[in-house]
Amino acid sequence: MKNRNLLAVLAIVAVTVFAAGCSGKKTETADGQESAGDAQVEAETEEEEQEPAGLTEEEEQELYNLYIRVNNSILDSVNSSLSRYFNYIEYQEEFVKPDGYYDCYSISEYDFESIQKIDELVAKKTEKSEMDEAYITLSPLIQEIGTVLNEIDAYTEEEAYLEDDYAKGAELHASLWKSCEAYENASIDFVVILNDVAAEQRAQDMEMMKEEGYVVTYSLMSMITTAQEIQVAIYDQGIEDDSMMLDLDTEALQPLYDQYMEEVETALAYLEDEEALRNEGYPTQSGYYMTFKEAAENSAEELKEIFRKVAEQEPVSGYSIANAFMVDGSISGFDSKVSAMITDYNRMINY
Repeated sequence: MKNRNLLAVLAIVAVTVFAAGCSGKKTETADGQESAGDAQVEAETEEEEQEPAGLTEEEEQELYNLYIRVNNSILDSVNSSLSRYFNYIEYQEEFVKPDGYYDCYSISEYDFESIQKIDELVAKKTEKSEMDEAYITLSPLIQEIGTVLNEIDAYTEEEAYLEDDYAKGAELHASLWKSCEAYENASIDFVVILNDVAAEQRAQDMEMMKEEGYVVTYSLMSMITTAQEIQVAIYDQGIEDDSMMLDLDTEALQPLYDQYMEEVETALAYLEDEEALRNEGYPTQSGYYMTFKEAAENSAEELKEIFRKVAEQEPVSGYSIANAFMVDGSISGFDSKVSAMITDYNRMINY
């Protein structure tokens, strides 16, 4: 499959203490015009009353958080399943029988329910934002591809291809392929817009944190933001995977590297300050607090190892660990630590 997953895997921090909801303009329900005996005005008023009533502030916040979930979880699930499928099946329109077994990952019912809930909220909006319009294009494609992937999962799990010589597999492949390119383009468009909206929201949130004295939250968010800036900077150099890591221009990354090391050190110091954490409502008893801290520590160590390996031109081992608990000095390892940080932060604040 094409290498198109970077933006989708750059998870977004879903909620901060000041999360202010979706950026789409919210409008109030139009007032009916009063004109006794004017049938035309009465008809117009009836039409207005039938229009969507708009979203409440709470619904705007819910919609924004659900958009974040689409990026952080649903697209990741769909992309992972597609990647799994195309590891076995040629990425082309024609279905070529695999050498025996093949499969994909299923898409959860919870993901489908989330999409349905977003559809309901977007339908209620009287004015659609650019992000809403991008989602409207993406939503049916997620549902189409998700449904086919689940059919493929059931078909392959039962090994029904042994009975029909992959006949249904070819039909399902045709259905999947029909939507792949449109899904790819729509998902990228949605994620690009969402990342811009989230970056703007995060900047507003962080400024408010400074004003209100939320020093711990400001520190943690600064660290996460810089980590993602490093991920984007690496990708912008054309470094798409570990096989290209030794071509990394670490000199260009040095300012972000230095900034990140300082921010990690500051954040870890706050994470040792139980009083400061309690003052801002962080649940130090949560297991996610400990795994968040460990992922932050390991992300810094991972980055140090990347810089060392590039300086010494030491290749990445053929087997990359790429998890949040062990350091191997790879781009995939750094990405996994950053992803774990964000996941655990979101879980921690919702504990």
